[in-house]
Amino acid sequence: MRWQVGVLRGGAENVDWTAAGDEPDWARARWRALDELHVLIAAEDCCQEYRLLVDGAHAIVFPGINDDGSLDVSGVDSALDFDRHRWQLRDLGHQLC
Repeated sequence: MRWQVGVLRGGAENVDWTAAGDEPDWARARWRALDELHVLIAAEDCCQEYRLLVDGAHAIVFPGINDDGSLDVSGVDSALDFDRHRWQLRDLGHQLC
């Protein structure tokens, strides 16, 4: 199962896909993508648009900013559901709206 992680930097027109790989199932692909996303956010150290793509499921993540100015990544792991089928149903619901 293919996964990719990237960032759309300010002023850029295209996503810079910084990491990618293949895993045998949704759970592992999701875990690797989210792990790489945390690494990317830490390296970039700024609030911008981050992208995840796992087996065709897209997610966009905007980390928040804490009162002390640090990035808040507490909600990043919820960008993709643990259950791939639940993710597909949620994605279908967004398309129908």
